[in-house]
Amino acid sequence: MTTLILALGNPLRGDDGIGAAVLEALPNLPPDVTLLDGGTPGLDLVLRLQGHDRVIILDAADMGEPPGVWRCLTPESVRGLDPQLRGNLHAAGLAEALTLGEALGLLPPEILILGIQPAAIDWSPGLSPEVARVIPEVCEAVLRLLRPTG
Repeated sequence: MTTLILALGNPLRGDDGIGAAVLEALPNLPPDVTLLDGGTPGLDLVLRLQGHDRVIILDAADMGEPPGVWRCLTPESVRGLDPQLRGNLHAAGLAEALTLGEALGLLPPEILILGIQPAAIDWSPGLSPEVARVIPEVCEAVLRLLRPTG
């Protein structure tokens, strides 16, 4: 099984850089796991998901929670968020890309989104202390998701 771990967001926009920070903190992973800093894509995100059995997306998500709270979300739950995931700052965000991919039959069989509630997404680099504090916890969640079930 091939797995893509995809970080979304812009490290120059405060807590929007949480995906890249988690990606950098992950230990060495098996060769069937690909790490990719996807930046802030639009609908072309669908193309980055192709060719993998499973995708784990790391992204800032405005879920109305205290900063640093994170959740494991499915594509269905992301489409229901209001406001939607904030990691993609383009007009077409993650929810729209997932909807397009589903309509075109291009999505991998398994997609999980680790959404982390930001404190602030503004034009200042660096994570808030509340969000930076959860990096080890989110890394452990990624490692749990990679473990075979059985």
